[in-house]
Amino acid sequence: AIPDVKRLDSPISATEPYPITAGEDTTHKSQALVAWVTVPSGDSFRLLAMKVLSDVLLGNAGSPLRKALIDSHLGTAMADGTGLQDDFRETVFGAGLKDVATEDAEKVQQVVLDSLAKLADDGVDSDQVDAAIHRLEFEKRERSNAGFPYGLKVLFTSLPPYYYGGDPYSAINFDADLEQLEQARTQGRFFERLIRTELLDNPHRALLTIVPDAALEERQRQKELDRLAAIEAGLDDDEKARIVGEALRLKADQEARQDLESLPTLELSDIPMKFEDVPRQSVDKDGVTIEFFPQPTNGVTYLDIRSDFSALTLEEKELLPLFSRVLTQSGAAGQDYVEVASRIAAVTGGVGAAPQVQSLAATDDYLQSFVLSGRALDRNARPFVELLTDLTTRLEIDPHRLQEVIAEMATRLESSISSLGFQFAILRAHSKLTSEGAINDRLQGIGMLHSMRRLAKLNDSRLNDLIAKVDAIRRRLFRAGAVRFVVTCEDGMVAPLQTLLEELVAALPTGTEEGHLEQPKPIELAPEALTAPVPVAFNVRIFKTVRFVHPDSPALLVLANYLRDTFLHRELREKGGAYGGYAQAGVGSGTFYFGSYRDPNIVRTY
Repeated sequence: AIPDVKRLDSPISATEPYPITAGEDTTHKSQALVAWVTVPSGDSFRLLAMKVLSDVLLGNAGSPLRKALIDSHLGTAMADGTGLQDDFRETVFGAGLKDVATEDAEKVQQVVLDSLAKLADDGVDSDQVDAAIHRLEFEKRERSNAGFPYGLKVLFTSLPPYYYGGDPYSAINFDADLEQLEQARTQGRFFERLIRTELLDNPHRALLTIVPDAALEERQRQKELDRLAAIEAGLDDDEKARIVGEALRLKADQEARQDLESLPTLELSDIPMKFEDVPRQSVDKDGVTIEFFPQPTNGVTYLDIRSDFSALTLEEKELLPLFSRVLTQSGAAGQDYVEVASRIAAVTGGVGAAPQVQSLAATDDYLQSFVLSGRALDRNARPFVELLTDLTTRLEIDPHRLQEVIAEMATRLESSISSLGFQFAILRAHSKLTSEGAINDRLQGIGMLHSMRRLAKLNDSRLNDLIAKVDAIRRRLFRAGAVRFVVTCEDGMVAPLQTLLEELVAALPTGTEEGHLEQPKPIELAPEALTAPVPVAFNVRIFKTVRFVHPDSPALLVLANYLRDTFLHRELREKGGAYGGYAQAGVGSGTFYFGSYRDPNIVRTY
């Protein structure tokens, strides 16, 4: 069995380097994280309590510990590792900041400790606790296959206690643990005591500072070369021959034809040849279409508000990623962003916004839709729709808050290049062939990163102009006659939701669309390499092919799967060491690409 960690008698500090490109400014490029080992993950009740506490402290922009850290201006975004990590035998709770001056790491730690002490002394807001419990209740009630099939989600929930000596069934008996938690709350100051027991009075604490080091990669490379040279120098002829023999056997195994008879397979007869019709009800109100898709949702309502953004200027379209974040992380209707964040947490399962580009099957064109989406328990339908009404009609953008949002977005993108590298490479490749690819690159690729870098450099005097542009986008997108609602809900919720959404429509401003359709041209069709301080590559090569309605498109779909499974997996992953090798037929956009993910090779792969 995995033993518990040996607990420290007093807190410690550690500093570790991370790679950065030579010549980059390192002034405010460190991260500081304060972390504790807390409760065993096999104890479902104590784990639930820590999950609720973590959500109260850090779950949204208005959460007290998160707000205290951001308001300190010691950094711009939450540090990697912030939150509760429950993948281990004993959970780890952490909080900290990115873009910190190395010498300010202790100050970050003090902000965390002072904020926790204030909450332990003055009390934790019970409304925030209720909101955190509501979110967890929502997660347990929702039967969604998003991310993973629902059955796997249930399995993953029960695995930690199974691995670590707990009861795997208790982990999925949420109601029993929730009842115990509510009973403990009635006795008073439950979470205040939890803060002291697991955090403030817990000596097993570490302050980890991650500092930029432009020479790190070269040192690591040289260290590896020296290690290999030392190993080689110590080998005799027999040992060298053994290594060569093992390499040849590995090569033979990689080239050998595998026996696939033991694998489960599907026949064509196992696959339905027709899509199942989904019942739909459509309502028109003052030129606005409301589409209902009644489904057994276990008491959850899903709502999309969609608007066409094709008539926005290219400059306005480049601001859509920022607008998406500002729309859901600002004040509205006389409330500041902290109050709005509390409303979102209290009555919804999440609200998000994003621009979406959708290929058209028959023509070389695409739809451009801005989508504000959210979900809520049926009992919260009215406050949910009222919240969306305030966001779309009474948004209030504060310059200081706008600066925080921009800084956080820019920091997250910069630190996510290694994890988003493949997405960036795919979008950049597409941008060289089609207008659709070019706009997607601006909305969620390298083009977006460049835009956020520019916005992060704006001085205070230019913020009011930016606010005016962002608010003008809101007024153009959310007008009566310009939006469409898509609702998935229980059949019994159709009538009450129709009434609520008609009230939302009545609150929208009227007016006709101005401007004309503007589509970006593909960027220069030439090979391109973008460098980042990561030890692997993300390689993509793309071709223009045919769209969905062309008779060759089915063959291209089959070809992509065939190449991936019979050739690319073996050559790029098994032999080349890449994490993944892909072929994808984009019959919607009329493209076909090859790609490799986290690949140690470039020349060999191409």
